[in-house]
Amino acid sequence: MEKGENDLSKNEVHRTIALIDSEIQSQNTGSPVELAGRLCMSVRMLYFYIDVMTALGAVIQYSKVKLSFEYLNKGYFKDGVRWERNFPDQKISV
Repeated sequence: MEKGENDLSKNEVHRTIALIDSEIQSQNTGSPVELAGRLCMSVRMLYFYIDVMTALGAVIQYSKVKLSFEYLNKGYFKDGVRWERNFPDQKISV
């Protein structure tokens, strides 16, 4: 694999994580089948990305009550790759 192809793959993964993060932040993902359809991927691939996001620090569950994926720990993905526990508009007091 050439360097350009590897960069493209990494960028695609980061972009996909950022898209899933945005959907989860909206708290209106719908079912796994619906979310996978909106993202043009299989349900299996969706769960692969959710597993990656979990490995990066997010705690994600599907709520049958809300009919949406949700974060159990507050935060967001910065650049589609790093889990940040504080939201960008929060100020941390020292």
